[in-house]
Amino acid sequence: MDGKGENDAERLATPLGLRIPAREELREMDASVRAFAGADTADHTLFSIGLRIGKGLAQEIGSQGPIDERVARGLARIAELGFGRVDLDVLDIDSHNARGLVQGRLRNSLEAEIGQCSRTRPAHAASGFSVGLLTGLVSVLSGFDVVCSPIGCARCTTTEECRFQLSAAHEFTQVNGPRHAPPGSARFFLGAVGTSLADTDVSLDDLLESTSDAVILIDNDDIVRYWNRGAERMFLFPPSEVVGRKVGAIVPQDLREKDELGEIRRKLDRGELVVNYITRRVRRDGVELWCSLTRSPLHDDRGLVVGSTAILRDITEQRRTEAELARARTLATVGEMSAKIAHEIKNPLAGIYAAVQVLARELPRNDPKREIFDEIGEEVRRLDQTVIDMLRFARPVPPKPRPTSLRVVVRDVVEPLRRAFPRIELRLDIDDDLILHIDERLMSQVFENLVLNALQAVEERGQLVVVCAMVERERVTFEIRDDGPGVPQLSRKEIFEPFVTTKTRGTGLGLSIARKNVEAHGGTLELDEAPEGGACFRVRIPLPPREPGAS
Repeated sequence: MDGKGENDAERLATPLGLRIPAREELREMDASVRAFAGADTADHTLFSIGLRIGKGLAQEIGSQGPIDERVARGLARIAELGFGRVDLDVLDIDSHNARGLVQGRLRNSLEAEIGQCSRTRPAHAASGFSVGLLTGLVSVLSGFDVVCSPIGCARCTTTEECRFQLSAAHEFTQVNGPRHAPPGSARFFLGAVGTSLADTDVSLDDLLESTSDAVILIDNDDIVRYWNRGAERMFLFPPSEVVGRKVGAIVPQDLREKDELGEIRRKLDRGELVVNYITRRVRRDGVELWCSLTRSPLHDDRGLVVGSTAILRDITEQRRTEAELARARTLATVGEMSAKIAHEIKNPLAGIYAAVQVLARELPRNDPKREIFDEIGEEVRRLDQTVIDMLRFARPVPPKPRPTSLRVVVRDVVEPLRRAFPRIELRLDIDDDLILHIDERLMSQVFENLVLNALQAVEERGQLVVVCAMVERERVTFEIRDDGPGVPQLSRKEIFEPFVTTKTRGTGLGLSIARKNVEAHGGTLELDEAPEGGACFRVRIPLPPREPGAS
């Protein structure tokens, strides 16, 4: 059984022509690889050889007879070849349901012999040739992927028993394995989802490159080892810029500061699942994406944890749609409430205003009390305007678009405001021949709200308000810019919500109504910073389809 006889070549011949290396050859190979590339690589090299030989032995045994008898014949063949005697404690394999467990003890293993000779790491769990041999044998005989736990040798001597356990790959979990392990096999990554690819010609690249999701393989040091085309499309990083580097490049700064990756890794170490975890990631151009992350431990052929797989799905558009639906529901509720309030207030306001007018007419013209009634009337008119705004918000009128000169619409809005704010330069940059299909009344409300907001902001600190329009392919973009103090950062997310205002007076409905009117035209209204340092409200409205034959 030591493999040193003169009839080694005859003993190592097999019916299928499989060449079995002698123990001396394997010992020399282990020593060479260990000296050149390290112990882990040596273990993995011997494992690969053992795996191949184990599969070959299983093919010689064939598929006839009960599984326990075939396994027993395979283990006897291993002993005959001089690679150790196996005593089974548990043999429970159900090939039909891909369920199995094999436990036992191995004596006179090659690992024990190597450990005794080299003494480089006598307490290390042997996980090379014997592990591969047993794994390959049972994998083929059972018909499904198998993972073999590292064989624990107490003192790595030829007289000591080494215990082992083989499990179905898709049932295998190990969270307390070594932190550093040799590179693994893609077959066991795929086997972890219950798919047996042991003897099929399936390319991992073909499988992973065809998905639109980002698939990233990460080692135990958070170094990216694989980056598929889906990841490249999603994050705009080519593999050459991320493979071999820390995965943190796509993690936003605030999440890096919170050590999100460390927390995920600790969950995996505890055996917890990370499935459909909602988080944010950042593209190469700085754009943040909302992602659904699923992270799973990645085992190598021997069952050691060598890293993890990260599968990310871009859900940014989904989140935006959900936010829009939530906003629509909220606006509908607010609109219904506003309509009821406006209905209850409008009639009493009309009565109050009429009564004030009657009382004011009964006073002499020079009576100082008339100023009080005038102030009351002004406040009533302001409340009435609030009611009108609430009704506009609650009951938006569908647009009735027709060909309209945009410059004329804006000019009719701007001229009265110029007279009201004479010290502010109000500049128009709109072509005279720009004709759009819009509802003039609704768009007048949009420009009135936006220009008035800009003028009121500039009056505090600034001199300029610009209204311009640019045709961009299939849409027109309007900008209302000012050089005032701008909108506070904290207010930007809520600026278009109803009843939100940065002014001391106002209903907070002007921008909400403006956005509703723009969206009724199929457009968008956004807030940005102006080049002059103030605010920039940007309106985009799609152009109508061109008629056939139009130039």
